[in-house]
Amino acid sequence: MAEKTLPHNEDAEQNVLGAVFLDPSTIKSISDSLEVEDFFVRRHRVIYQSFLDLTAEGVDIDYTTTIDRLKTKQQLLEAGGEDYILGLSETTPSIANLDHYINIVRDKAVMRNMIEVARDVSEKGFEAQDMQSFIDESEKRIFDVARSRRTSGFIDLKRVTEDVIHKAEEAKNKQGELIGLDTGFERLNDYTLGLQPSELYVIAARPSMGKSAFALNIATNIAKLKHRPYIAFFSLEMGVDQLVGRMLSCESNVASVRLRQGELNTGEWQRLSVASDQLEKLNVLFDDSGTVKVSDLRQKCRKLAQEDKLDLVVIDYLQLLSGSVPYTNRVQEVSEISRTLKEMARELKIPVIALSQLSRSVEQRTEKKPIMADLRESGSIEQDADVVLFLYRDDYYNENSERPDIVDVMVAKNRSGATNIKGFPLLFRKKYSQFRTTKDPKHEPDENLEDLD
Repeated sequence: MAEKTLPHNEDAEQNVLGAVFLDPSTIKSISDSLEVEDFFVRRHRVIYQSFLDLTAEGVDIDYTTTIDRLKTKQQLLEAGGEDYILGLSETTPSIANLDHYINIVRDKAVMRNMIEVARDVSEKGFEAQDMQSFIDESEKRIFDVARSRRTSGFIDLKRVTEDVIHKAEEAKNKQGELIGLDTGFERLNDYTLGLQPSELYVIAARPSMGKSAFALNIATNIAKLKHRPYIAFFSLEMGVDQLVGRMLSCESNVASVRLRQGELNTGEWQRLSVASDQLEKLNVLFDDSGTVKVSDLRQKCRKLAQEDKLDLVVIDYLQLLSGSVPYTNRVQEVSEISRTLKEMARELKIPVIALSQLSRSVEQRTEKKPIMADLRESGSIEQDADVVLFLYRDDYYNENSERPDIVDVMVAKNRSGATNIKGFPLLFRKKYSQFRTTKDPKHEPDENLEDLD
């Protein structure tokens, strides 16, 4: 059985090279998009390299300079000879479709690279000792090839300006509607304009402040939106039954302890039945596989995105994730985790919410309200996050607090908007795992939303 020829398109390669003779200025856009190795035919690689050499030396490209360069390097025969080079422009219809020819050449090169990687992965599969490391490395190599299928050039200011103005006009036409996912909390939406694609949101607090319940409330609110978004909820601390129990308690206003004990009256059973019917319609996907590598999480999210089943990711919580490789330094490991989560948000163009524990240093201070330095184990969390929210309950520390059941949501960082270190209040009905908007007269007024960070 004859060996198959690797993917290539000789005509497209000829048309790209011929375009340079028709208009030498095209070498600039071609060299931005194609490498020498992207050409499959050997003589085309030699000719293209001569173009790059001449350009680097500031020499104009034409038949004479190209043939002279090839003769000097004793590569004229390897390039197909004078007649072949002279005939290149004759085979090229015009430069009008140059971008299309470039894309064909590039796509075929990507296909060849993918075949090469697949062959190498197949060979290494026979020798691999650690299954997870083998899968992680294989996935990374395949993804790197897939990501290279189009080179992204610079974007000029005019195009970006038009884009920004268009988005502003869209926002105006929405007449106050959010441009991101509606969290269900008006004050939070004021600061974020809804959860935005490609952004990493970190919700940080000490234990028992309600951060898991808050994230679950946000996820449920978003899942109820008209277009029924898909939410992937990774729980590394609680099982799915606990999470769903909290959701049912929140939706039905049946205390979670009564739900667990099954001591419900007729009215509570009815509310529970209605809540169950409502929740079953939502696209919330849970993963409670426990401590997982951040690379595994990313792989699962990619699969959901490929199936068009991913609009938001929630991770509870960041410190329970592990790095893709063993680390001796936990700070470096958390740095890799936060960086990977941000990269995932940008790659999949979705918002990612990651919950985070705060360090115990909060407990040792007189002032218990959290600050950025309290982010546990890594300053990179602060660096990678687009928005950092702190949750603080005064009644947790003060038994006689004048603000019982009030959680302050502090906007400590907001890359695209205002911050609010004083926080805005939400009512936390703990027995229902439920957050609600509230007006707290004892709460200081919010900072001006026009004051950007």
